Amino acid sequence: MPPSQPVWLFDLDDTLHRADAGIFRLINRRMTEFMARELSLSLPEASDLREHYWQLYGATLGGLQQHHPQVCPAEFLCQSHHLPELIATLQPMPHIDTALAALPGRKAVFSNGPAFYVRALIEAMRLGSHFEALFGVDNLALHYKPQPQAFHMVCAALAVPPQQCVLVDDSPANLQAAKALRMRTVWFGSRAQPQPCADHIARDMCELQALAGEIM
Repeated sequence: MPPSQPVWLFDLDDTLHRADAGIFRLINRRMTEFMARELSLSLPEASDLREHYWQLYGATLGGLQQHHPQVCPAEFLCQSHHLPELIATLQPMPHIDTALAALPGRKAVFSNGPAFYVRALIEAMRLGSHFEALFGVDNLALHYKPQPQAFHMVCAALAVPPQQCVLVDDSPANLQAAKALRMRTVWFGSRAQPQPCADHIARDMCELQALAGEIM
């Protein structure tokens, strides 16, 4: 592979598929139910705490790790990602297959979700041929975006320096973390706008495909 070709790191939720169309609601409900049961909280209390941890750490799991070490991360991830209902709600981004095929270089999925969820959704969308690796939080010793350790572990697994990578993500916090490691960044999604954390913006897959000639 020519050294100039990028290595694309794709977020999963609200980047490769429309999680806001239903999947996030289902995951959040099951996370809330799990936290209410395990932490002896009411459902409203558990929902508020889940949201607080997500805002504070970038992942609800991060708050559980920090403040509730008695909670089993594997059980939390399993209980909150019930695949049959998630697959039934899955909505891939329009034109995704064409866009991925047009982008030069290696590609991997880099998600804060569990590995079984990442793999199942990629298989359901029939996108596996585009990606050489799929990374979930449990592939990364439970490190997650925007933690620098997660980025370093992905780069090490792919044997590539951060500056050769391009992160495509809908989260400004994740993009900012990638930028600090000298990765190039694409803010993806309808809310994307010019910001210091984003080298490029792409509001949909057609706009992402149009970047193929610019990011080399």
